[in-house]
Amino acid sequence: MALRGVVSWRWGGTENTRATSFTRLWGSRAPSMFLVESYAQVQDSGRMLRRVILTLLVLAFATLVGACWYAYDKGFTRKWRGFVTDEFRKRGLEVSLRRMKLEPFRGIVAKDVQIYDARDRQRTVGVIDEMLLVIDYANLFRGETFLNALELRDANLSLPLNPENPRGPKLEISKLSGRLFLPPQQIYLSRLEAELYGIRLTASGRLINPQSFPVKKAGEQTLPVALFERIIDELQRLRFESGSPQLDIRFSGDLAQLDRVLIQATFWGEKIRRQDYLLESLYLNAAYRDGAFDLKQLIAVDSHGSLQLGAGYNPATGDGSLRLQSKLDLQGLLRALPLPQLDDLVLYTPPLLELNATMQAGKEPRLQVLGHVEVARFAYRAVVFESLTTDLAWEPGRWAARDVRLVHRSGEVKGDVMQLPNAFRSRLSSTMNRQILLPLLPGNPLEWLPKDETELRPANLVPNAEAVEAR
Repeated sequence: MALRGVVSWRWGGTENTRATSFTRLWGSRAPSMFLVESYAQVQDSGRMLRRVILTLLVLAFATLVGACWYAYDKGFTRKWRGFVTDEFRKRGLEVSLRRMKLEPFRGIVAKDVQIYDARDRQRTVGVIDEMLLVIDYANLFRGETFLNALELRDANLSLPLNPENPRGPKLEISKLSGRLFLPPQQIYLSRLEAELYGIRLTASGRLINPQSFPVKKAGEQTLPVALFERIIDELQRLRFESGSPQLDIRFSGDLAQLDRVLIQATFWGEKIRRQDYLLESLYLNAAYRDGAFDLKQLIAVDSHGSLQLGAGYNPATGDGSLRLQSKLDLQGLLRALPLPQLDDLVLYTPPLLELNATMQAGKEPRLQVLGHVEVARFAYRAVVFESLTTDLAWEPGRWAARDVRLVHRSGEVKGDVMQLPNAFRSRLSSTMNRQILLPLLPGNPLEWLPKDETELRPANLVPNAEAVEAR
């Protein structure tokens, strides 16, 4: 009925009929006015809700921006830095962060990070100027382990040569870039790149149980700092004319069992100069495996010849060996190195040097060096000789030269020489002018030369000693 009235109003009734029908259905208010008012109320409520939400979002965003700006400008508070240092401590590392800040497009950056010996905070292991912290924020809010990795980008690492003196001489590593992952009880270095005094360094590997690494305690004997200073000084004197040499290091193993750690190092460089001496190329391949050091191969080449070296050493047994063969320009190398003991020696041609050394520990330790020397033309103490050949043997407290042949234009000296504890023995014959030999002989040279000048022998032999053949 009412519905019929509406239809009638829409499709054909009179004006009075339409009014009567709507009055019966809606009362005194028209439907259009009711809908408009209802829509206006809903619209006002929506606008109010949007304003509240927008206001809350603006406040939240302003708070976030303010917090980020504070973290960027002032850095995180000591409390937050304490959370991070505690996280490092769980990984077996003791560190201090001078400053930690939030940087746009980079993330959380720790500044001036000092790494200490976990057993003794007085010993500084290293200093990094800055590093990025890769944080799992979900774990952070749940109170779980949240430090996933450390990222380095063009950072600088400073390693004090003496951990007890952090202000002393340091090993400086620059342009340090890479990511160090920190899973539980592990250290995983994906790929690190750095520069070490002009040498391009890359490293990668995985180690477990880093907290078990045996760091020497204060007062324990370590390698001399002066030795490291000398090595660093020599590295700084080198010039690389064909670009930076490459040093690649790979490692793996368990630091709780050092004899199971594997370290492999490979070095390659060309045109390496020190003063006037130039190495055309230098190659090195070395490893630490099963608790022993192994220098598999070292090859150095200059304009005159090459050097080949191999060596090995086992600290557990004390046994070692060395093999060397060289035809390098030794005179050019001597001029480039500060060796005043050899200032009286001048080599006009590259000599041939062959050395084999063995070292054995145990109840009767033994060190023995065997060698062969050939020099075509050289001068000693301003005396020029045509050639020298000999076989050498050396042990602590004794040495011998066998089949010695020293040639001068006035004649030659040949034979054998042996130095024993408390005795010197020789079997030498000479056709050389005695005036040539006198400046070269130790002690009182006149006692070496008998009147006939056909034999050379020292006068201070042990009683009844006979000339013997050098062993």
